[in-house]
Amino acid sequence: MTKELDFYTLLGVPRSASVEEIRRAYREAALRLHPDKNTGPGDTELFLKVNKAYEILSDLDQRADYDKGLVEHEAELSARASFKARVIQSRRKLLQLDEPQVHYLLLDVQPNADLPTIRPPINLALVLDRSTSMRGARLDQLRSAVIKILQSTEHGDSTSIVTFSDRAELVVTPDQARDMSVARARLSLIQASGGTEIGQGLRTGLNELEKYFSREGINHLILFTDGRTYGDEDECIEIAEYCASKGITIHGIGIGNDFSDRLLDDLASRTGGSVAFLDTPQAIVSVMEGIFEALGRTVASRLRLEGAVAPQVDLRSSFRLLPEPMPLGDSLPMNLGNLPRDGVVRVLLEVVIHPIGKMSELTLAHFTIDGDILGKGNNSVALPLQVRIPVSTEPDTDPPPEQITAALSQISLYRMQEKARHEAELGQSGQAARRLENLATQLLANGEKELAKAALSEADRLTHSRRLSSEGEKVLKYGTRALLLPARTGDS
Repeated sequence: MTKELDFYTLLGVPRSASVEEIRRAYREAALRLHPDKNTGPGDTELFLKVNKAYEILSDLDQRADYDKGLVEHEAELSARASFKARVIQSRRKLLQLDEPQVHYLLLDVQPNADLPTIRPPINLALVLDRSTSMRGARLDQLRSAVIKILQSTEHGDSTSIVTFSDRAELVVTPDQARDMSVARARLSLIQASGGTEIGQGLRTGLNELEKYFSREGINHLILFTDGRTYGDEDECIEIAEYCASKGITIHGIGIGNDFSDRLLDDLASRTGGSVAFLDTPQAIVSVMEGIFEALGRTVASRLRLEGAVAPQVDLRSSFRLLPEPMPLGDSLPMNLGNLPRDGVVRVLLEVVIHPIGKMSELTLAHFTIDGDILGKGNNSVALPLQVRIPVSTEPDTDPPPEQITAALSQISLYRMQEKARHEAELGQSGQAARRLENLATQLLANGEKELAKAALSEADRLTHSRRLSSEGEKVLKYGTRALLLPARTGDS
């Protein structure tokens, strides 16, 4: 039995699913994957696997035999897995209630100690905005940052440099990037002009990455922009979905007040990447150097959380806390990003547990953690993970674990500014202003004077003009998100 033959994951149902739930999932999958509609590589094989899954899981005797084999297979996988994981729950036991309950799972994923400690080859595409607004210091600092990265590359790395405005151009090929005199000359020719069409830049960068793609190394795209793309947002999302399926991560860097932060967040979260916000050109060099240095510390790329939650459970939200804070969405499978060899990927999952009947224990979820182990000949062994919790008629009187309360405290500040922004967009300026005043109070209590000042300034703006400023939106969004960084929280 292999990971690909986990029929429950294939159908997207929990292992406690009823025959009717399996039948419904099969119908949806069969409609979605039918060969008449899907002609891509592997589509027919996947359709046949779905049919096989339904054939076995809808038959009680075959399902019993399959379940027994699955338990044995997972025990073997756990012994050989490339990763180790720890789950901390917000409560030690669930109270048996006739109403929904919110529950939190803090998931830590680390590499096994015997994984290779090599510096992986890096296949990198730098996709750089050269629209008119990039003229001057921004473009000068961007050139300097690119040169620093090229000077840091090693033998076996491939670096492509793409620029875009209202069209995209491959400026430096990997061969040219290895000759600093040629690369400098090519970079000096970049001139700022035109509008902003991110889709063209992403497409050209992706084409270059695919030429040099390797499972043995990192495949990464850094998108740098100071503007909003026009008319091609859907194309950008399609490209991100494709990148996610191939194991290519997108890291967004936005500078100034006018870039589309929601689009960059969407692109990055789908691929397991992250987004950096720069308010001055002087920060460009250090931020891009930091990103590149982190890529070299990666032991596994395309870390994924797969599986399904129980029928009584809804996954409401997820937030990656480490190594880089990032909201991740509310559905599985989930791309968690790169796993550092000397660190951890930490994710907080928020679930809603609907009323449960009389039982002594609830299996919340069956997860699988997998990723691409870097280095020649290093094949990943997925880690199966079952999450259970006792059920009781007596309430749990113990406080939640400190790691969860600390994470929720910081995330709540980020969510407050998100809610205020949403309320402002709906025209609820008074409510949004009060929320920002409350946010300012809590930021002051946390010693964040500058962020508190920004929140009060935006609350005042809402009162008088009924609108948030583009600058204030980004300062508060990325400022409260940065509170989750280890340097700010003291966590690691």
